[in-house]
Amino acid sequence: MGQSLSRNNILEQLRIKRNKRFRLASIVTVLIIFTLLIPVLQYSLNIYIPYNKTALRVEDSVFTREDVVDFVRFNQRLSEEQGVQFNPGSSLFESLQLIAENEIAYFSAAQYGLTVEQWEIDEAFFIKLGIYDDIDLSLGEDKRAFQEQKIQFLNEVQLDDETYQDIVRKGIFREKLRRELSREIPLIQPHAEVYKILVSDAQPTMLSDIERRIKTGEDLEEIISRFSEDPEVQKNKGSLGWIPVGIYPTLDNILFVQDENGKRNLNLRELSEPYINQESDLLEFYIISDLTEARELSDEHMEQLSNDALRQFLSNKSSVVNIEYGLDNDTFNWINSRVQIASILPSSTISEDDMDGVDSILNQ
Repeated sequence: MGQSLSRNNILEQLRIKRNKRFRLASIVTVLIIFTLLIPVLQYSLNIYIPYNKTALRVEDSVFTREDVVDFVRFNQRLSEEQGVQFNPGSSLFESLQLIAENEIAYFSAAQYGLTVEQWEIDEAFFIKLGIYDDIDLSLGEDKRAFQEQKIQFLNEVQLDDETYQDIVRKGIFREKLRRELSREIPLIQPHAEVYKILVSDAQPTMLSDIERRIKTGEDLEEIISRFSEDPEVQKNKGSLGWIPVGIYPTLDNILFVQDENGKRNLNLRELSEPYINQESDLLEFYIISDLTEARELSDEHMEQLSNDALRQFLSNKSSVVNIEYGLDNDTFNWINSRVQIASILPSSTISEDDMDGVDSILNQ
């Protein structure tokens, strides 16, 4: 009986020793795993999670903080390569809006049958760098030089080729959409030849004198040179040139609108009601010197109307497309700190106005 009990004690002691070794091994294993996990956790907390936090969603397309950093760095470096200072504040939230608009343009490409070829991406990149005139991509030597310069550029801004291609491609889709919309703008349109007088005090006697001189047929440029307080009056004589509808939207009503009887809101060689110039606080008066129902748009006006058409198209689409901004002050500051790393010019600081811009997006 005693011998049997002694054997049980021995077995129990062996079991206890095994358990102690097992617990010790378990503790050591846990410590090793925990030690190995620390860098992983640090990476997740400091890099992976912050970089992959959603900054923008356009329908099913999700753009992370990292995507925004890539986009801003790319455009930042392109600007700075040409000596243009990059504003880290306004450019950040404007970039978010631009990313969203480019995505809408990309979605709309099929509607207009728009496509983008590889050579267009390469060409657009060199045009942005301002050196395309010196390169012929059809030549092997120039193509190799292009590839080397592109690789160097992407390494400097820490972008991979796929990201670069996507950014440039969608920018091209935006420009192609703008051109397509411009086709809908009539090349021949009504125009008004317009002059402007700026005065600080619209005294009745002075206005009566101006109106009398206009009605008697005195040269408009001489009248304006005599009375206008516009600093540029000696340079432009108050002339705004031939203006079509849409160039000065606030003036369209007086320049082009007629009632059911054909009566115009502002007749030829007649002084308009005063408008307040928001920049100088001067009063503006307008005079139509001539009208035509058919005049070809200037290149400058076609460009402006095309930009307005694209802006209106994107605004209309934005009202029906699901767009969500994941931008807050923390994200704003986080992105800005990463963007500054790629800057080659002295860094700027974020102003209170820049932060107000963030809030304006969040409140949309």
